[in-house]
Amino acid sequence: MAEKVMTLYFEDTGIKWLVAKGKKAEQWENIPLEPGLVVGGIIVNEPKVAEKVKEIAATIKSSRTKDLIFGKGKIVVGLGGRDSLYRVISLPVLEQAILGEAVRREAGRVLPVPLDQLYLAYQRIPGNTNETRVFLAAFPKKATDALIRTLHLAGVTPRVLDLAPLALCLSVNEPMAIIADASLDNLNIMVITERVPQVIRSLHLQSEGKSVLENMATISEEFSRTVAFYNSSHQQSPISADVPVFVSGDLARAPETWPALVGKLNSKVVVLPSVIQYPDNFPASDFIVNLGLATKGLSLEKEPGNYSLVNLNALPDSARQKPINLYRILIPVVAVIGIVGVFIMWNGWQTSKKNADFTQSQLTAIQNMITAQVKDAAAITQQNKTVQAQIQPMLDTANIFTNKLITLSAARSLTDSQINQILALKPKAVNISGLTYSNSGVKNSASTNTINGFSGTQADVLNYAQVLRDQGGFTVVVSSLTYNPTTTDTGEIIPLYDYMLNIK
Repeated sequence: MAEKVMTLYFEDTGIKWLVAKGKKAEQWENIPLEPGLVVGGIIVNEPKVAEKVKEIAATIKSSRTKDLIFGKGKIVVGLGGRDSLYRVISLPVLEQAILGEAVRREAGRVLPVPLDQLYLAYQRIPGNTNETRVFLAAFPKKATDALIRTLHLAGVTPRVLDLAPLALCLSVNEPMAIIADASLDNLNIMVITERVPQVIRSLHLQSEGKSVLENMATISEEFSRTVAFYNSSHQQSPISADVPVFVSGDLARAPETWPALVGKLNSKVVVLPSVIQYPDNFPASDFIVNLGLATKGLSLEKEPGNYSLVNLNALPDSARQKPINLYRILIPVVAVIGIVGVFIMWNGWQTSKKNADFTQSQLTAIQNMITAQVKDAAAITQQNKTVQAQIQPMLDTANIFTNKLITLSAARSLTDSQINQILALKPKAVNISGLTYSNSGVKNSASTNTINGFSGTQADVLNYAQVLRDQGGFTVVVSSLTYNPTTTDTGEIIPLYDYMLNIK
């Protein structure tokens, strides 16, 4: 059964939430926020935003859904990609136990921001056999901690955290593609090749209050700069001129801007799709990040196709639900049980010591009884051998009678079968007045049946003999066939033929 999941995404102007079950969106809403509560993707007034999160529970129609989500259900939260960094790094072949430390050391070397200001999330991705390839995401602690504190104030425990650009990449099923997402004053541009986001640029559009049309010069410039940066670092496999381009957010609602976006590329531009199904009136462009977050649980990276292989959980370790440590629970319990056990053993030993002398006297008496019983048992054993010697001849005789009975039963069954067949094949015009059975007693020898009777015609008797041969499988010998008519009281002569048949 598909699991229900709630996605939460915080923007400066509102909280967007969506409940999905499997691949179907069920409920959604945008909770408006007053100006100043969230600024630049960072929650500034945590208590007031937490109250807004609590209001979401009141808007969910299904009480069962409310219990599932706000109880122990799955909540996936999106964090804006501003000030985040992404790298695909290559390391020597490493065991999983030391991979985390190796990634952290490499991140400290390649990232331009001190690690104490960042959270790191990483995922191993396919590579050559002589290397360990890792996708690394680094995002600001300040914005992340404020988000998690706000959720805890609202009584919400997130299970998964993802960055908005990575959530958008989960919707693309192409080996190479570019995604351009413009919402409010945020711009995200992602280049995906070999099912991995290779370049991700997330930046703030300085022209606040301007429409997407007014920002197109900046957006197009950043798009071209991203393509040029990728091509300069991938000279062996640059972006093809016809690479598909997917747009979302404000760009999805302004198709007249698409030619200016791709510039010299001969790309087909389409609205970013979603695996999550929704009704026709659903504002997909407004909830495109939520749709990507809802896709995480479907694990599309494990299915055939070209979906992004990067599907990580960026939730910091400090915010994850700690598994129950059975050792911490069991050790005190075992210690108490051990102390109680030692005490019980001590008392038992004391009691046993007091009863030792009494038990020893009883043991001596029992040993004497055992010695006497052993002698009696020896005598009984000898008697048993004598009786066994007498019983064996009786058993041999019984076996002889049993075998004879089996033989007689088998012969009887055979005889009954033959007689039933003889009677079943008899014509109505032929009468049987006597039937005898004999057997020579020799193993596997055939039995002999003699039939006596009479019939009105000689032909009926001969036909009966023929039927016994053909259908009954018998050997039939006509021993005698005598004409023996009878006379009625009125003087009428009735012809009769007496016969005798030998059947084997």
